[in-house]
Amino acid sequence: MEMPQVYCAGPLFTNSERQEMAEIAGVLEVAGYTTFLPQRDGLEFARLLPELQQLTRLSVAADSILQRAIFSLDVFQLLSRSDAVVANINGRVPDEGTVVEAALGWLSGKAVVIYKDDSRTVLSGSDHPMLIALGDFRVVNAISELPQAVSKEIHADRKDRVQKLLEVGRRIADAKQPSQHNVAASLLALLTE
Repeated sequence: MEMPQVYCAGPLFTNSERQEMAEIAGVLEVAGYTTFLPQRDGLEFARLLPELQQLTRLSVAADSILQRAIFSLDVFQLLSRSDAVVANINGRVPDEGTVVEAALGWLSGKAVVIYKDDSRTVLSGSDHPMLIALGDFRVVNAISELPQAVSKEIHADRKDRVQKLLEVGRRIADAKQPSQHNVAASLLALLTE
């Protein structure tokens, strides 16, 4: 039986970020997963841009072509070939591309695991709920725990995840109507059912 593929999403703009992403992929590969690590398996902007500029003679066209190619390849790998996404959100704020990749994975029904061992946040010690929700409000804090978290999420029931969320959202919106006197109690009841 072929092991699931994990898309490794995270920042890759410094040597330490690239090393951390390689470590994440390595731990998953040792556990038997195949991985797509964009810095290793994708298109590298800094390396390919000069080559494209030589071919096109127009740097704007080369830049646009390469950006579209990177987006297309990464989305293809994420949506067509991967079963799960590990989103590394380390840093003062998460990398924008990582956020998009995690959201695409979540919306398409992939298992999403959020990884963070960095305590810096923007919201008084908490990460943004719109991002943490993509990992079902669980955050893995040790790279060594990623294979087990991925396995758990791959086997979790994600059927109708979007429809269930929309139903809870509708009920919360209804509970917030002016006729409701105790919105907090209504929210607590809805979210702990």
